[in-house]
Amino acid sequence: MGRDFGFETRPVLPDWHELLAAFCGHIGDQPDDHPVTRWARALAELHLRRRERPGDAGGIDELRARLVGFIDEWVTNRALPRGAARAESLGAVVDAMAAAQVRAVYLLRTVEKVSDEQVHAAWFLLAQMADGWTDRAAGVVGQDIRRSA
Repeated sequence: MGRDFGFETRPVLPDWHELLAAFCGHIGDQPDDHPVTRWARALAELHLRRRERPGDAGGIDELRARLVGFIDEWVTNRALPRGAARAESLGAVVDAMAAAQVRAVYLLRTVEKVSDEQVHAAWFLLAQMADGWTDRAAGVVGQDIRRSA
């Protein structure tokens, strides 16, 4: 399994729907889940922990940096041979999206009115980031990743 006519098939990056599901804790907790969704879920959990325990920020940020590195390494091993597209850290993008999602949910739960401009701005930012993810991911790994066996 994993081979098709002499080529090893590797999974593409998760789409933005899967990343948001991971940030919310709906996926990314099973060993057979996509590695990026597992790391995305862990990043969101770390951002939530950082919000709840700001005194632990240093250790939490070290863990986040390690997860960003894991994502970048995974992507680098599967990236298309395009120098410009590889320059951006997709791990940092996932981390920023996780932070934006945690902040948006926090605001939604804590503001007096959900119509508050801060809530709208937070969700709008997350939507922009999700929209940009598709182009970034396709530019780095393409739609179909196959490597010679």
